[in-house]
Parts: sequence; structure tokens; C-alpha cells
Amino acid sequence: MAKNSRQQNSTRGLDKVSGDQPQSATSELERRVIQLENDVAILKQMTRWPVFKKDASIGKKTKPGVKEKIEDEVLFNYRDGLTLWLEAYWPWMEDQLCQARSPEEVGAILEAVSEEPDLRRNWQKRLLPNPAALFDFISDSRFRRTKLPKATVKDALTLPLDDDRRRRAANQFPARQIANAMAGVPDIGWRRSLDRCSATHGSA
Repeated sequence: MAKNSRQQNSTRGLDKVSGDQPQSATSELERRVIQLENDVAILKQMTRWPVFKKDASIGKKTKPGVKEKIEDEVLFNYRDGLTLWLEAYWPWMEDQLCQARSPEEVGAILEAVSEEPDLRRNWQKRLLPNPAALFDFISDSRFRRTKLPKATVKDALTLPLDDDRRRRAANQFPARQIANAMAGVPDIGWRRSLDRCSATHGSA
């Protein structure tokens, strides 16, 4: 009986010492993941996922010239899917991503807004294994963090779909920037993906 009492006292002592120590990076990440999951659980109940077209055929003939590692039709299909997915959660994701300090934190944020593994779309399956590339992009100067001017927002929302001004304005939205940059990863780097996607009209 005395032995059990000593063990309990010893355990309480260890707990107290542990509680006095700074929280480890792993524990902090686990805490953030739990918080992310709780936050997004509510969002998922209110968000209706759009129905997307099937992935474009990879066997389609390409134009003469240098062959890209990923064809335009496939790349833009991924880009449009990513855009609709990210924009649905962007009001919540914006602060989370801007506060992320590592690829691991970025990965946890993406997991929080993703469907269950067997329900994930191809663009989710491509993005989730590459949080380091996304962390690199949002840490780069090419990623816009400042609020867009009202005129830019108006152009993106009101001009005709085939208007170049509308395309340039829409490509400045943060979620669209991420979709443009990550659509080609891992087949091509995010810089090449961003350049190619930003130069074309989007259907999303």
C-alpha cells in the first residue's frame, strides 16, 4: 500500500515538473491540429462541395514544341479544382496559413479542410503530400498578402470571363494564387505552375 502511495506521489511530481516545462513543438502541433479539426468540422457541415468534371484525358495530342511534364488541359483542370476547394474555406484558412511556421503546420491545415482519404478529389491528393512546396510559395514575395484594392476586386467579379483584366485581377486573389502555383506540383515546380496558370483564363 505504501509502495502504491509512493508511486502516485512520484507520478504527480513528474506531472508537475512536466507541466512547468515549455510545451514541445510536437505537442503544440498536435494541439493546433485538434483545434483545426474542431473549427473545420463546423465549416464542413455548412459547405456543399461542388461537382467537378472528370479529369482531362492525358492521351490528348499536344502542340508542337517543348513537351511539358504536365499538359495544359490536365494542369488547368487541377487548377480549377483547387480554386473551388480553397475558396470555399479561404476565410478560415487565410489566417491559419499566414501564421504557419513550418511545412508540418501547413500540412495540418490542409488535412483539416480535406475530405476523408477515400473521398478526396485528385487535386486534394496531389496537394496534401506537398506541404513543403506550398510553405515555400506562401513564404515567397510572389504570394500576395496585402488586401486587394476595391477596383481589382470589382474587375475580378464583374468583367466578362474572357476579359484579360478580369483574369489578371482574379489571379491576385490569394486562394487563386495558391491554386495556380500548386496545380502542377509535383510534376513541375510551383514557379513554373504559377507562370503557366496565370497566363491563361480559368473556368473556376
